Amino acid sequence: MEEEIEVVAFACRGTLLDWSGAIEAVAYELARCNGESPLDRGAALRRRVETLADGHGLARGFERLARERGYRGEESGEESLARVVALARPLRGAREIVAHAVRSGKRLVAVSRAENPGALYLFGGAFEAVVSDPREIAVPLESILYVSAADWRRAEARRRGMRAVAPDELGLALAPRALAAVRTPRHTIMAA
Repeated sequence: MEEEIEVVAFACRGTLLDWSGAIEAVAYELARCNGESPLDRGAALRRRVETLADGHGLARGFERLARERGYRGEESGEESLARVVALARPLRGAREIVAHAVRSGKRLVAVSRAENPGALYLFGGAFEAVVSDPREIAVPLESILYVSAADWRRAEARRRGMRAVAPDELGLALAPRALAAVRTPRHTIMAA
């Protein structure tokens, strides 16, 4: 028998929150304060920060960017990251998807590497916890539904034993199994 979904775990970055726009804004402002005028409004700098972070967090990426480009007297990588967190906003449709999950009655958690995913307050206290890895939740892995816009994150969650869906598939995944599996017969006046 299939295990019931107990927890819906939402990836923050790129699924709930627009981190890319916030990173671009902070990187652009750092460049402008150092005499640069990026024509792409920070998109290339965002990509560079992400590359320089090398899986060790955005604070490290911002510190390496400042060192690489010779930025002087600027804020620390942690301060840049704090500004990114403060600027991050919900992606289009994210509030509605979270509201749907809340109505399902399942426990909701947010998955974020940031210690302070500040913009989550914009979801009205929907999340009972913020974890860096869904495996930290004290439930069987197969009862966790991981929601991410990133194909590779969903594949990783499945490899670890969780169920995983894209945000636009959440409604179907949370539909009661009995209703999804059974079609209601249509009554007609026609005899078979």
